This record gives sequence, structure tokens and C-alpha cells, in this order.
Amino acid sequence: MRYTYYKDLAKKSKNFGNALKIFLMVMILVIIVVWVVMWNAANTYEPELMSEQGFYEGYFTLNTRMDQTLTRRFPGLEFVDGRLSDDGLGTRTFKISDSKNIRATDIKKLLESTLGGFGFQVKQTADTDDLWEFQVGSDSTVWSVYRFEYLREKASPTSILPADIAKVSKRPQLAIIIDDFGYSMNETINGFISLKESYTAAVIPGRPYSTQVDERLNSRNIQTLIHMPMVTVTNATSEPDYALSEDLSDGEILRRLRKARKDVPKAIGMNNHQGSGGTQSRKVMTEVTDFLLEQKMFFVDSRTIAASVAETVAREHSVSTNSRDVFLDEVDDPEAIAGELFRLARIAKDQGEAIGIGHCRPNTLKTLKKYLPALAEAGFDLVPVSKLVR
Repeated sequence: MRYTYYKDLAKKSKNFGNALKIFLMVMILVIIVVWVVMWNAANTYEPELMSEQGFYEGYFTLNTRMDQTLTRRFPGLEFVDGRLSDDGLGTRTFKISDSKNIRATDIKKLLESTLGGFGFQVKQTADTDDLWEFQVGSDSTVWSVYRFEYLREKASPTSILPADIAKVSKRPQLAIIIDDFGYSMNETINGFISLKESYTAAVIPGRPYSTQVDERLNSRNIQTLIHMPMVTVTNATSEPDYALSEDLSDGEILRRLRKARKDVPKAIGMNNHQGSGGTQSRKVMTEVTDFLLEQKMFFVDSRTIAASVAETVAREHSVSTNSRDVFLDEVDDPEAIAGELFRLARIAKDQGEAIGIGHCRPNTLKTLKKYLPALAEAGFDLVPVSKLVR
């Protein structure tokens, strides 16, 4: 009996001790909570307005995530550019490279479902064959503009060139000289001056517009030559005051060369006008090349006769030189001119370079405007003739 009594007493004492421990732990927890609440109450403060840096960081994060969401959802989209104006308007631009599984309505739904949770509204403001545009904002304020540009692949146009020169490698060089600038200043001349493709202009001296057109060509970075008159094999010439011939004294040849230089001051080289007689004369060509050496100019032989010694004499006198391969417009007809231009291109393709000569004529201008861009696209390098003299 006594044993049982003490056993029950010990059990009660143990239960009382456990209850006391629990009570003390609860009280400690209550004290901690009360202290935290009182400390927070004593240290409350008004939050500061978001800094400019914080605004931009938030804007950047939100839009970056939106960009990633769009490109993941639509593999045919490619992010191109993101800009933020001074007044806070952001513009996000995407390229649609594959539109098979992309519709404007699907993009709008994704923008609404993603940005709507932030209180933004989405409005489509452009829906054309080439552009979808959406404005994202709240109330009357637009925060972002999403642009989706559909870039169609341009079909490769069928080349207007013959098949054998429609595509070339190693970039063969083509230099084209246009003779007879200086006689007039008309629509055809203005058309040549406006050509975007590279060529070289040969200006005849002693004519009403020689100096003026030389200046205009130079202002457009078009290289000019003195188109020096020389006599034909029959001693004929259309420019008696300037034409060079073996009958003239050395002094008179030099005087005419200097006069021509004065009329075409921007020229960096020379070629011959007519000259089937003059270019056969060693006397004439020696005076010419000595003058050119003094002026640091080059000579291009127009090759008006096969027996020309111009290129040979120029090399003997260390004057940079070369000669014509093709006359483009001996027949003043667009189809014939095109045929000669193609022949010139074939020579350049085979030899690496070629020089063609044409004249200031409407049909020549028309043909060059049509085919020079195609030749450049095909891989020919259109260069001033100075690139091909040596």
C-alpha cells in the first residue's frame, strides 16, 4: 500500500513539472511576439517612392521575361530590338521569320494573359501584311509598344544577264570609259553624271562645257580623263585646234597638251579621241608620254587602230597605261550595245579584268542603267579605269 501511494505521488509530481515547462515556454513566446509588434510599431515609416533606377530595372526585367515568353511560345519569332524613350515609352521589335504557326490573335492573347496580371491592357493598333503592333498600358497611359514585323524572303529574281555571266566568282574587274563629255550639258549628260555605278568620263578639251562638266563630274567623285584629239590615218580631225599629228613641231604638240590640261584641270589621265594616225606616230606618243610623266598622269589607248604604238611607248617612258578591249556602241542600238557589254563581261571573267569604251549617247546611257546593277549583283567589280593601269 505504502509503495503504491508513493508511486502515484511521484507520477503526479512529474505531470505537474511537464505542465509547468509548457506554461513557461508559451509565456516566453508571447513575450517575444509582443516585443516584435511593439518594435515594428515604433519603427514604422512611409515607403520612399521608387527610384528612377528601380523603375528602369523593373521595366527591363518585366519586358525581358515577356520577350523570352514570346520567343518560347512562338519559335518563328526573333527578338530584334528594345528601346526606351526619355518619357518612358518602351518599344519592343520582333521579326516574324516563319508565320505558319503565328497569328496576331494568338500574340494578343499571350500578351493579355501574361501582362494582364499586372493590371495592363493590350490593344492592337496595326494589322497589315507586314506589321502587327500592340500597345500595352493602363487607363490612358501607354507603357509599351510591341511590334511584330513580317519580313518576307525576297524571291531571287531571274537574272537579266546571259547565264554564263549571271554569277561569277573572284570578282573580275570591269572599267568603262564614256567619251565625249564637253560638247553639251543636256539630259543625257545629266543622266550619266547621276549614274550610281562606277565609270570614268573622258572630257574633250576646247568645247563650251569642257571645264564645267569636268568640275561637275569631279564633284560627284567621277574620275575624268582628257579625251585628247589626234588625227586619223587620213590626217583628218574634228578638233583642228587641239588634234595632235606628226606634222606638228614638238613645241606645238606640247602647247596643245598644256592647253588641253588647262581646259580639263581635274583629269588624272588621258585617252585618245580618234587618233588612228596619231597613235601610230612614235614622235606624237613620245611627246604625249613625256608630258603625262611630268603631270603624273596615265594613258589609256582607245585602240582606234591595231597598229597603235601608244601603249608600247608609254611603257618605255614609265607611264602607267592600258588599252581598250571593247567598243560598246559602234552600233547605236540598245540590243547591240548590250551584246558588246556582255562580251566585255566575258573577257573580264576569263582574264580577270577588261576595259570598255562608250559614248555620251542616250542608248548607251539606257543600256548601262539597265545592266550595270545586274553585273555588280552577278559579282563583277565595277571600277574606275585608274585601277587597271600599270
